[in-house]
Amino acid sequence: MHCYGKIFIVIFLDTKMDMKLIILGPPGSGKGTVSEKLSKKFKLFHLSAGEILREEVDKKTQLGKEIRLFIDKGNLVPAKLVVELVKLEIGNKKDYLLDGFPRSLDQAKEIKSLDIDAAIYLDLPEKAIIERLSERRLDPVTGSTYHLKYLPPPEKIRKRLILRKDDRPQIIKQRLKVYQQETKPVIGYYRKKGLLRKVDAGGSPKEVYEKVERIVKQLSA
Repeated sequence: MHCYGKIFIVIFLDTKMDMKLIILGPPGSGKGTVSEKLSKKFKLFHLSAGEILREEVDKKTQLGKEIRLFIDKGNLVPAKLVVELVKLEIGNKKDYLLDGFPRSLDQAKEIKSLDIDAAIYLDLPEKAIIERLSERRLDPVTGSTYHLKYLPPPEKIRKRLILRKDDRPQIIKQRLKVYQQETKPVIGYYRKKGLLRKVDAGGSPKEVYEKVERIVKQLSA
């Protein structure tokens, strides 16, 4: 009996978790960092709608040019366009994590067929959002993102880092305005469905991640 118990535990720990999660929150709340760690820890397919859109822009396709017009102004890309791209990426996967998506009520309703298990909301005050985004830097060579306070870059690459277009002060204000108008209703949408889990994102990246990980473990228990 004891031997069989040990064998069972090993198999259980190595088994992939069947779970569909959403990580929501305002710009700068740490969605990307939390999502990356969660996907590795629980072997979830990590899908960032923002990354998909930026990749399309980088390809300089006609679709990419249209998407860029929205991104550069801090506006949301039309719901149906983003939803189609996301669904193509997900395919038939049964365990995944949607990073920063859906960003509007229309998008949330469009993906209701995906049977989401939980939407984890990283809550952060506007003052903290502006501070975090203004200190974020992008490495144009590797595509890696750093933060001057929470995730300092290696000294040897510091000089080549740049401020992303959508992290500039005037764009940040527009992004927050769009967030309040478009994305905040998504929080209420998942709250009414009983799927929302709220997390205070005001701590360090490590502290915020640990809070989220505890929630995911509870959900999978």
